[in-house]
Amino acid sequence: MFLWNLLILLPFSLQANSAESKCPLVKIVPERLANLNIPRSGHSAFVVNGEVTVVGGHTSGFVLTPTAEYLKDGKWQLLNTVYVHDGGFSVILQSGKVLVAGGFKDNLGIGQSFEVEMYDPTTHSFEGFGCLDQKRASATAIELDSGKVLITGNWYANDGVEIFNGQEVFSHLKTIQQSRYLPHLFKTSNGNVLIVAGYDSKGQPIERPIIERMKGEAFSAPLLETWRPLQYDLPLHSDDCFIGDTSRGMYTYLMPMQDMSGQMAIAEVCDTVFSILPTECPVPMAGEWGKITYYTPVFADRQHQRGYVMGSDSFGRQYALCIDYAKKPAKLTLYHTDPLTDGLTLTIPVMTGDGNLLLTGVKTVTKPNFNFSPTSQVWLLRFNDESIAMTNADTNRWPLGILTVVSVAIVIALGAVFFKRRRQPQPSTEANERIEQSPEAVSTKDEELMQRIYLLIEKEKPYLSSELKVSDIAEKLNTSSRNISDCIKNSTNNTFVNFINTYRIDFAKQLMRQQPDMKISEVFLSSGFANETTFFRIFKTLTGMTPNEWKTNGQA
Repeated sequence: MFLWNLLILLPFSLQANSAESKCPLVKIVPERLANLNIPRSGHSAFVVNGEVTVVGGHTSGFVLTPTAEYLKDGKWQLLNTVYVHDGGFSVILQSGKVLVAGGFKDNLGIGQSFEVEMYDPTTHSFEGFGCLDQKRASATAIELDSGKVLITGNWYANDGVEIFNGQEVFSHLKTIQQSRYLPHLFKTSNGNVLIVAGYDSKGQPIERPIIERMKGEAFSAPLLETWRPLQYDLPLHSDDCFIGDTSRGMYTYLMPMQDMSGQMAIAEVCDTVFSILPTECPVPMAGEWGKITYYTPVFADRQHQRGYVMGSDSFGRQYALCIDYAKKPAKLTLYHTDPLTDGLTLTIPVMTGDGNLLLTGVKTVTKPNFNFSPTSQVWLLRFNDESIAMTNADTNRWPLGILTVVSVAIVIALGAVFFKRRRQPQPSTEANERIEQSPEAVSTKDEELMQRIYLLIEKEKPYLSSELKVSDIAEKLNTSSRNISDCIKNSTNNTFVNFINTYRIDFAKQLMRQQPDMKISEVFLSSGFANETTFFRIFKTLTGMTPNEWKTNGQA
């Protein structure tokens, strides 16, 4: 009976395994909505007071447009803005109003502007009230829990960080080491903000991206040594990719990344920990009709626990990579449309309240110089529609006849093994669990545990105690010391002691930068080292210099 059941089920099992190795492809039929009143590109798009709203941008001829529109009763209602904001930024505030600022100063995307205004969605009116501390285009902003707004990023100009006090004053906060355009801004559980981007203010790749903070020193993430944040030219809202839970102190974001070969993956950012999100299949970089170019950050539908990254091909098909991030590993589904009217290849999306994406304006294949000929098209992609039909390609499935023959051969072989094993002593239950645990499962468990280790170390800084033991970490994470040691070894190729010492050395360097007059004897004790000899030895191993040489060479 066992062999007969296996014979029946094996073809279906093989088909399922084959399907799992390839991202499912699902055709979606977009709904054409009323056109915008004005063709536009470079605008901001958001949902406020239940209304999809677009602000600014430039229109035909690459001419700045001092207008906005909101969708009501199936029609776009046209409004006048006080200033123009082509390539500007917008932030929905806790008050329900929207801060709109910056952008290019002149037609053709030239210069930057200081201009600021506030949009009131209840009265559909704009009011100019001040100016930025620094003129900006292609900047990003995020509201802090205090009601203040952090602003950074620029295009072909110096960058820096400034703060809006929530009333009318914009002031310089700090200089930064790397200028960026359209950076991501990620809040952390301790009230800080990370500034992350892979491209500088001229759109060129940053050779060694670092992560800067609103408060504190910049730091490097190992992930950014091999992966770079995806490049896009669209105004972004960092809150769009938030998937955490502020009530539980969990600040988690998703971010598309690419390696040197062009392969894309999804990064998960938890506080200061950057890791690649495990997925059931690789992100597909081509569809049945050719290469896919992904061009947006992640838009998170937190209600359904999914995220979307938009892409397109040279024929005008739109793609939406769906990430079911709540599943471990995350399930990926690639939605695609037929070629849209005029071959729309790049749009500015906005997530609607019911978890669908509205695509507005921008570039077409038939008019490749899109800055001079933007479109007014608007399309709605409904992902939560039961009528969507899955059209998985069958090209990787074997013909049933071949499958059956192979199945019989496999069953015969398995049968021989089965009867042979019946004559041998069977391993214990614990041993069976180890045997049945696949490398992929072990890897996923390691990644999950490693993220918890990183979060604990970053948040509580247990390495500052010279008496820290692996059992202390294991107790806090409710696991065994061996699990902690093995996980760190598998994930970082380091022992627990070496792993902890890298944090201690980084902390010591930070102390020497911030307090250059602090004695070395105070530095190593404050950094978690039990004695000066060990501190000097580890410091030189990791930096190639003694602490004094490191300070003398200007590293501090």
